[in-house]
Amino acid sequence: MVGEPGIGKTRLLTEFARRAEKRGLTVRRGRATEYEREMPYRAFEEAFDPFPTGDRLVLAREVRAQLAADAPAVLILDDLHWADPGSIELLAYLLRRPLPSERVLLVCAYRDRQGGVRLPAALAEAGPAAVPHTRIEVPPLALADAEALIGNRPGLRALYTESGGNPLYLEALAGQEDRGSGHRHDLTGLLLGEIALLSATELLVAQSAAVLGDEFTPDDVAMVLDSPHTEALGRLAARDLIRPDGNGRFRFRHPLLRRLIYEKADPAWRMSAHRVAARELTLLRAPVREVAHHVSRTASRHDPGDLKTLMEAAREAIMVAPAAAIDWLTAALPLVGDLTDPASVELRVLLARAYTFDGQLEAARTAMHELLPHLPVGTRGEVVAACAVVERLLGRYQESASLLAAEVGQGGKGAWLHRELATLRLQMGDVAGALSEVAEAIAAADAPEEEAAAHSLLAFTAAYEGNPQASGEAIAEARALADGLSDAEVMRELTCLSRLAWAELFMELHADAERHARRALALARPLGRSGILADVLTAAAQICGRTGRLAEAITFGQEAEDVAHQSGSPTLLALVQAIHAEALSFVDLGRAVHLATRAGESVAGVDGWWSATTVCLSAQVMLVAGEPDRARWMLLGIGGGVGMPQCQPGYRPMWLESLTQAALGCDEIAWASAAAGAAMAAADALTLPAQRAFALRAQACVRLAEGDQRTAEALAEQAIGLFNDVNMRPHVARTLLMTAGARADPHHALATAKNIALDIGATVLVEEAEREQRRLAARAPRRGELLTRRERQIAELAMTGLTSKEIATKLLLSSRTVDDHLARVYRKLGVSSRAALAGVLLT
Repeated sequence: MVGEPGIGKTRLLTEFARRAEKRGLTVRRGRATEYEREMPYRAFEEAFDPFPTGDRLVLAREVRAQLAADAPAVLILDDLHWADPGSIELLAYLLRRPLPSERVLLVCAYRDRQGGVRLPAALAEAGPAAVPHTRIEVPPLALADAEALIGNRPGLRALYTESGGNPLYLEALAGQEDRGSGHRHDLTGLLLGEIALLSATELLVAQSAAVLGDEFTPDDVAMVLDSPHTEALGRLAARDLIRPDGNGRFRFRHPLLRRLIYEKADPAWRMSAHRVAARELTLLRAPVREVAHHVSRTASRHDPGDLKTLMEAAREAIMVAPAAAIDWLTAALPLVGDLTDPASVELRVLLARAYTFDGQLEAARTAMHELLPHLPVGTRGEVVAACAVVERLLGRYQESASLLAAEVGQGGKGAWLHRELATLRLQMGDVAGALSEVAEAIAAADAPEEEAAAHSLLAFTAAYEGNPQASGEAIAEARALADGLSDAEVMRELTCLSRLAWAELFMELHADAERHARRALALARPLGRSGILADVLTAAAQICGRTGRLAEAITFGQEAEDVAHQSGSPTLLALVQAIHAEALSFVDLGRAVHLATRAGESVAGVDGWWSATTVCLSAQVMLVAGEPDRARWMLLGIGGGVGMPQCQPGYRPMWLESLTQAALGCDEIAWASAAAGAAMAAADALTLPAQRAFALRAQACVRLAEGDQRTAEALAEQAIGLFNDVNMRPHVARTLLMTAGARADPHHALATAKNIALDIGATVLVEEAEREQRRLAARAPRRGELLTRRERQIAELAMTGLTSKEIATKLLLSSRTVDDHLARVYRKLGVSSRAALAGVLLT
């Protein structure tokens, strides 16, 4: 619901809430406020009492679970144009993860032109592939409504015209007329006219209330003024400047009134009032965030407690509401000296962390680069590491590598330096450089967990390259080291498990990969480090997805996406979305295409392994969704040609199989054959069962397109056997569906595929199998159905007597291509001339 100030959004929401409650619905209602935008989750706190605690994702899940428990329910959030970043992030989560029951209605009200940047981005989650939504623009009142509001009076039409139908403005104009005051032609002026009528005591009480917050009690006002002013509060209520809220509190009639009263106060008095409120709240042992809210507006170097309060509030908020931590730390900056002051260094390190947790990676990068020149080599390792990771998450691989190399050149030491450099070299495709840095990391390791992390990275690098012997040895060594570590040791170097899990996944050791991923996940969740947590969750999602546990895969994928949203890294989010889409393509193709499209667009023009993998995964989803031409050009563009030399060697047969299917979908059999041949050559070098199965499936589909059903069936059987060997059941079902036309008994193949799909919950494959079963049951297939779309098109033109050259001109092809297609048509249909085509195609 959108509309201008005073147009009646809040009044409409109040009436809506009353009617919803009358129908027996649970109604929760919250409101954001202008001067409390650094208070985390302010818009939700009023709606959920008590408000849950925990890190951001835990908190979001608990809010969602409470709404599910309330259903049927309505959640109303008002004045969201003033919402704090934490509230907007929580709103985006609820839209991204809508409750499936469709029994919860979310109502958001805000001023469209004051929505800022974060709010529209959050609301964009309510897109076509997400939750259905309705946008209501609140219109001005009609003349009859204006009469109902202020009564039938002389000059009603003039008042209505002057107000433009805005209820707040109309009431203010009517009130001014009733008082006999002179004309003021803007709403602010009218409200200031109301304020001007207050006595000095009434104005002081109103200003104290405005300092305290959106809601206040008589005791709160007495706390600031050091004496009760019950009569003055009563007069303010009688003038309708404040209204009782029904819970022992008061609220201003309209947020604009509070703003004008707050800003009318003398700045020095206002600062003093905030300081009194902070002091009294401290004595009352109020939560530190409530104290910090007042301290941040009056912080002084003369009161050492101010810096302590703001730092304490920031540390408490950094994991839950990092944007609030940023506000408090920014307010504390004038309280510390330059970077020779240890307190200044501590504050700026915490500020950089807060920026990172809030996903403001550019701001975090700037803050850390300002710090680094003032920190001596040997004491700044944590900051250098954090800065390098931020550069990498921003896709600035060369800048990250230069930073780390400079640290090494200046005498910086530590195995972590070489591990991070190795990761960057690998990301940029420099495998030899990565191996060299891994060797340095192994040599520099001076703790068991560092040695395990270095060997896990070696295993990851070897598996990425698809080197069977080297990766097997490295995985065995890394596994022995990682399994020998205590949980406390692993938590100091979680990459020793995450990189090992990925290496085992690359080498199709799914059980070992899952064991290490689940251990890493149990240890990573409490740490709140979005990068490592997203990495582990994504590994778990892919392991479960490829072994047929699709529900688990999607759950892990959703959590990984939520964590990646918090990271602020577009490349990390894109990769996570693409892997999530991979599993979703078996269950919810529409949502999978939506995610894959967003992922592919996010990494357009970005180099590196992550972006290449993202594009390849996205292309696979497009292929399943029936867009082979789009998939083909995505794969060729990122892979560097038909052989896809620029893609991960360990997964190259899989990507080449996708390229083969894309080419077949475009009736480009020559291209498909070339891609299938390259897939087999790559698989021969890897000796990995699943990768060989992908290559065999590519070959089978090409042979089927060429009319060689016997060979196609034999190749498909080999592929199915290998997929079964590594428990990749979704691909067993998909292979049966793709090659059913090559089998002597296609009914059995389709039934088997459907049973597997039903067992693993692959509804997309179930529907595909059922479509094919219905087609087969309707009638026996005609021989002409063995042809591809292009082959049938050319055959039908040849039936009319056109020559190959004439067909080529008509279809914008070469004569050679037409002849090649006709040769395959003759072979598939068992004929030897154009004259015989009609008899076969028309029967």
